[in-house]
Amino acid sequence: FAGPGRAVDLHTPFLLGSLSKSFTALAVMQLVDDGKLHLEERVQKHIPWFSVAGSAGSDITIRQLLTHTSGLSRYAGRDLLSGRGEKSVEQSVRELATVKLVHVPGARYEYSNSNYLVLACLIEVVSGMSYTSYVDHFIFKPLLMGDSAAASVVPNQAQGYRWWFGWPIAFDAPYLFDAQAAAFLTSSALDMARWLLLHLSDGSLDGVRVVSPTGMELLHTPVISTGKRGSAAAMGWRIEKLAGEQILRHGGEVSNFRADMVLVPGRSLGVVTLQNSNNGLVALLGLDQIAMNIMRLLLGVPVPKKRLTLSRFFLGLAGVLVVLTLLQVVLWPLLAFSAGPTMALALVLVLDLLWPVLAFWRLPHAADMPWRGLRLYVPDVSSWLIGIGILTVMLNILILLKWLL
Repeated sequence: FAGPGRAVDLHTPFLLGSLSKSFTALAVMQLVDDGKLHLEERVQKHIPWFSVAGSAGSDITIRQLLTHTSGLSRYAGRDLLSGRGEKSVEQSVRELATVKLVHVPGARYEYSNSNYLVLACLIEVVSGMSYTSYVDHFIFKPLLMGDSAAASVVPNQAQGYRWWFGWPIAFDAPYLFDAQAAAFLTSSALDMARWLLLHLSDGSLDGVRVVSPTGMELLHTPVISTGKRGSAAAMGWRIEKLAGEQILRHGGEVSNFRADMVLVPGRSLGVVTLQNSNNGLVALLGLDQIAMNIMRLLLGVPVPKKRLTLSRFFLGLAGVLVVLTLLQVVLWPLLAFSAGPTMALALVLVLDLLWPVLAFWRLPHAADMPWRGLRLYVPDVSSWLIGIGILTVMLNILILLKWLL
């Protein structure tokens, strides 16, 4: 459902998450068709002030941004999606001057939303229009995608939800104008069906051409392995195989919406799923395969049976955290207060004081996401971790004072 008292229909707008990248890639290809951009050009040709920490940023090309081979990190991209909504595209691109590349431009694939942030800036500089205006004028309107927008307020948009241990809680996430090109476009099921039809064609729909046949082919051409078996990066798409057929796909998420799209050009088939709920652990565990499973059914391929379902996962997660909470804030304090100080218990206390510090310091690096992002995308586990960490420190300080006094 779209929200309290509202049913979803074909015109209900949903945030697209990273499906937005396919629109941005097509916008860039339109500018290539017009001769205003060339894929091998360096970004600095059009944005002279563009830089990253060190000198390697001057080598980043437009093709590398489109295929996530620029060297910009996954962390930088997730940091972008952790914003509060107060920054412009140019401001966020300028802030990349302090960001270090994680590899030499062109050397390897690393998915980063920041690549498409820079592409949005390129579109604005070269076209002389805002990213919002460009996409609306050159993509949504020609394709008659009347439910689609690049805007913070969209009429009748579905209410977003976040899963807290599997329970959906309504949440109005910040709308990030600087991340529109990467994750914050909005569309409906009907409009996305038209979008997939366009990509099953040579770049035209209902007699209206929006990109050249060569441009469309380039968008769908695999460029570099993503590091996952049988998966390669194209421009705004990933290329994989299913039942011997080449497929194009891309998933997307923001903190309170999920989406996925799959194309099988050889069969003229396309599937898109839009969901107004999310939790960052879902994609991490591969529990977001609805579109792929629908495509398997269409192709007559058996749907793999999984023991780990969404409900079982959250039930198991809640159970584990309840046990850990009891051990941490009930059993350990009872043992420590009743037994008194010993060498073994003192060592446990020291380790117990250290783990919250190490977790809060290292977890963002391990997850490739700042704490604000973790609280946005994984609100249940991150809130539990913060709460249990604070309780752990407070209880251990009380235990230490009891022993000393």
